[in-house]
This record gives sequence, C-alpha cells and structure tokens, in this order.
Amino acid sequence: MKGDLIDDKGFELGLPSREEMLKHQCDLLCSELDVTRRDLRQAHKNIAGLIVMYRESSTELAALKVEHERLKWTLSDMYRRESERETAGMGYQYGDYSKGEKP
Repeated sequence: MKGDLIDDKGFELGLPSREEMLKHQCDLLCSELDVTRRDLRQAHKNIAGLIVMYRESSTELAALKVEHERLKWTLSDMYRRESERETAGMGYQYGDYSKGEKP
C-alpha cells in the first residue's frame, strides 16, 4: 500500500471537465425526453382506442337496455295471459258460480 487513502483506479486518463459533465448530462436528458415523447404518443393512441371502445360499448349497452325492457314487458304480458288462462280453467274445473249459474 502506498499511503493513498483513496482508490483512484479508472481515473488514469483524468477527470472529465465541467463542460464534459454538463454535455453528458444534457445528452442523457435529451435521450430521456425522446423516450418520454415516444411513450406519450403511444399513450395518446391507447386513449383514443379506449374512447372508441367506450363509445361502441355505450351504444351497444343502450340498445341492450331497450331490448331488455321490451322483453321484460313481453314476458310480463305472457305471464298475465297464462295466469288468466289458468284462472279461467280453474273456474270451469271447480264450477264458476260467479255468473249466477245454479248447479
């Protein structure tokens, strides 16, 4: 050991000057900015695609809600008619005395 307290391996060519360090930092920032711009363009494309998907699904959902309401009314009407038919059949089966008929 020589008596040096600091390991200076790798610095045989000397330290970079302040201007060289600033230029290197500038290059790094420019590279990061390019990557950020590329990611931002991709994010805009993704958002535009999601907006289109949302519009399509909203339109489809509205149509399905209308169809659901129509089917609900149709089914309700069918249940009502079936109930009336069964009720009419029961009156005949047990004798319907509501019309003034006498046995």
